[in-house]
Amino acid sequence: MTLSASSGRTVLGLLLAGGRGTRFSPDASRNKLLARIDGQPVCVGAAQSLKNAQLRVIAATSPHAPDVGKALAAAGCEVLVCDRASEGMGVTLAQAVMQASAREAAAGNEPPCWCVMPADMPRISTATIVRLLDVWRKLPAATRRKCVLAPAYRGVRGHPVLFGSDWSASLATLEGDEGARSLIRGRLTLIEVDDPGCLFDVDTPEALTTPRVGRTAMG
Repeated sequence: MTLSASSGRTVLGLLLAGGRGTRFSPDASRNKLLARIDGQPVCVGAAQSLKNAQLRVIAATSPHAPDVGKALAAAGCEVLVCDRASEGMGVTLAQAVMQASAREAAAGNEPPCWCVMPADMPRISTATIVRLLDVWRKLPAATRRKCVLAPAYRGVRGHPVLFGSDWSASLATLEGDEGARSLIRGRLTLIEVDDPGCLFDVDTPEALTTPRVGRTAMG
């Protein structure tokens, strides 16, 4: 399902799954996105949070990690292979936005909005994503196209980040590994949520044994 507002604009879940995870495995012998946490691969847990919020999920993967793409396809994601993923998160995001935008245009769909989430964040509550979507849906149509929203837990910004459709062109120009941080600085609206999972990522093997804390309702 693709979530739509009354304006006809859609929100696509965009899962960034092209990273190498050098902090998790410096010798690249293990892929953190395939490591298991809470009974499933890290990347599948992240994808499921987006899917449970009734979003169509597009996963941006690396050609060097085909098993990640297979796991996400099996979880019901549309997989885009980004051949420049090794250059960093910004490049992966840019390629994915360009490819997905072209697909939507070819299908005759309006430019989408984007709910962007790193694939190493398997404990984001579905309730957090639903909260962002509810806030977005209630905005005037022109504001929806221009907005950028993110959750915050106890004042600290988390993920995912919801971009209005007017951001597509800027997202498609990103380079390097910073992602969209510099692009949205000073323009981001934070939505406070009771979800420590919006801050939790799997950067090291130790994170796999970190117990859940806080609310788990709806994911």
